[in-house]
Amino acid sequence: MYIRANKLAWKQIHTHPGLGIPNRFNIPDCPERVHWEPEFALMVGAPGAYDYGPERCSWLTHQLTNWMGDDGFLRRATSKIRRHNPEGDALFIKASVTRKFQDAGRFLVEITQEARNQDDELSVLGSGIVELPSSGDRLTAAPQA
Repeated sequence: MYIRANKLAWKQIHTHPGLGIPNRFNIPDCPERVHWEPEFALMVGAPGAYDYGPERCSWLTHQLTNWMGDDGFLRRATSKIRRHNPEGDALFIKASVTRKFQDAGRFLVEITQEARNQDDELSVLGSGIVELPSSGDRLTAAPQA
């Protein structure tokens, strides 16, 4: 959000002088440094450089859309970040169908998700509602030539 280069960075710092946090050279720099500077991340109380939270949210959404396939429609996706995901952590996303239901003629599936790291620490929770075609509505693939 605050990452700018060259003239744009200069204008932003001069318009909002308190925004830049001095780096090791005492030059005002963006707060997003916590994502690539382990020392700065430690200074703000994180365990080290860590990923962007929205990136993790997109991984959960990606899992939902891969599962539903091209004929499905993602109706809702939510996520709740529970901890930092430091550089070097591996996340394993698991999901389960928790409910199948119909609403206004739509065939819906509710899915719960969780991602844990290699030490089995909970990183992010997610859920989604996916609309799937009924077996009578399922699209058929075009014949191969």
